[in-house]
Order: sequence, then C-alpha cells, then structure tokens
Amino acid sequence: MKRIYLLGVLSLFAISCSNDDDGGNSNNQTENFLPLTEGNYWVYNVQGTSLNGRDSVYFSGDTVINNNTYKKVKSKDPIATGFFSNAITNNGIRQENGKIYLSGTAGLNIAENLPFSINVTDFIIFDENASANQQLSLTEDSFSQDLGEYTLLFDYKLSSKAKSPLTNFTSGSEQYSTVTPTEITLNLSIKVSTTIQGFPLTLTLMEPQNVVVSTQYYAEQIGVVKSITDITYNLSQFPGIELPIPATSSEHQEEVLVDYNIE
Repeated sequence: MKRIYLLGVLSLFAISCSNDDDGGNSNNQTENFLPLTEGNYWVYNVQGTSLNGRDSVYFSGDTVINNNTYKKVKSKDPIATGFFSNAITNNGIRQENGKIYLSGTAGLNIAENLPFSINVTDFIIFDENASANQQLSLTEDSFSQDLGEYTLLFDYKLSSKAKSPLTNFTSGSEQYSTVTPTEITLNLSIKVSTTIQGFPLTLTLMEPQNVVVSTQYYAEQIGVVKSITDITYNLSQFPGIELPIPATSSEHQEEVLVDYNIE
C-alpha cells in the first residue's frame, strides 16, 4: 500500500504549472549530473518492504513555468512504484549553474485513504557545487483536511541537503567513479480536531517526525543511479477517536538503475 509518496511526491505526482511550450528563458545548463535531452530515459528496479516493481521515466518535451523552461518528466506507467520516480513524474526539471530544480505538485500519502499534496517551485534537488551537509532547499507550510467527522491539521517541512561525494560507488552490478548524493527529508506533525459530546477538542496526533528520508545518488553524466528511501511514522491513539489510518507504518525501499539511454 502506498503510504507517503512524493513528489509524486506524490496519480501521486501531478504537475501544477503552465503547459505553454513557447517563450521562456534558456538557462546556462552544465547538465553534468542529469543530461536533459528529450528522449533520455532511466529504468529502475524497485525493491521495498511491501512494494516491488520496475519504473521507467523519461524526458518528454518542454514546459514553461514563471518564464523558465523545464523538461517534462513522464513515466511509462501512470503511477510509478518507486519514491524517486514518483517524485519527478509529471513535474518539471531544469538546471542552472550546477543546480537541478524541481517544480510541480508532490502528492504525499500517509495512508491509502489520506492523500495530500505539496506544491514546490524551483525546489533544489541537487547542487554539484554544494558542500557536504549544506541545505539546498526548504519549503514549509500548514493546511487542514477533513476526514469524516475529524479535521486533520498538518504542519510540514520539506528539505534537501547535499551529502559528501563518493568514489567507486557500487549499485547493483555496476560501479560508478563519481557519485554525489542528495538527501530529501519530509518532517511532519499532525493534530486532529473533532467534537465529542458537544465539546470541541484538538489533540496532537503526531509530534514532528521525519516521516520520509530519501537519498538519491547522482552519477556524473548519467543521473540518479540509486535511491534509498525510509518511510516511517507513529500516531498517538486516543480513546473514543478512531481514524481510518494505520497507527504506525514502516517502509524501506531501494531503486536501482538497471538500464538507461543518454544522448
């Protein structure tokens, strides 16, 4: 069961931006760690605690958002299995000065019947010039969502951080000489608001927790060759309050590049 999927995030990730293919600025793109040529594709073998499959993502045409030109990311299947593939599918990616930017809507599911989404604009998912542990992007907000007789109140922080470059990195049966990781973290807290016997009540359902920690490994001139994601949460339980959401969840997932085409 898909519980927290970005950028799909997050179908789990639906782009919320202009589809106008005319105009826009042409950026200086080095494309050292993610070549942006239309038709480039990457195929990942996905193995997880409860989810397994194979994803294929590719660049398909351009889209213009806020006068910047992005490559549109598509998936062979309507909904990809892996966290990273979902995070970029149906969204836009552009590069400038060594940075990779993501814009679109990340749909995140804590449980199958509890979807919500996060809008991101120029969220930096990679920076080849960043130092180790440097924060690249941070977006935070609050929103509410009705769930029957309950109202859930969410506070979230979505952040990205550069990690130390690696040499002789092995993924699957392949070895890569220059790999630079990025860590994506979703920190989330939840309150539940309801009325019991005529009295309004608001309780903390989940203290701030890192419910998603995902590391993407970018190989020079190839793109992401591996993604490791851990999705966990624990909800408090209160007498008289029964939510149609599992009280706890834990998912470990690895996406390994098995085929690609770069032009």
